[in-house]
Amino acid sequence: MNIAHLLSAACLTWGACAIAASAMPEIASGDGLVNAGVEGCLERADTFINSLAVSVERGPMDRTGYFNDGSFRILCYPSPYDLENQGSLVVVFVAHESDFAVADTFVQITLGEIADRTDR
Repeated sequence: MNIAHLLSAACLTWGACAIAASAMPEIASGDGLVNAGVEGCLERADTFINSLAVSVERGPMDRTGYFNDGSFRILCYPSPYDLENQGSLVVVFVAHESDFAVADTFVQITLGEIADRTDR
């Protein structure tokens, strides 16, 4: 009987791990150029995030926000493509628990609010 209990426990544990592993989030990303420095990029990010009314963590070059069913990170870097005008590059990552279309749409909306150009 002890072996049967051990095998049952092992199967239940393996099953729980397999279910957790199959619940991978859907992740989308994108980037765009901003005609402002890193501080200007972060100010735009803050303005956008404040309109969402979500909890957010603020770092020196990034903003991370949390929804019930996902999260996002907005990063602002000095632009490697616009060294002459001191522009910046915004990079957006979004994770949604089950729907790639939701994550991708949020990336596009975010870039539309922060970036001046999304094509290079």
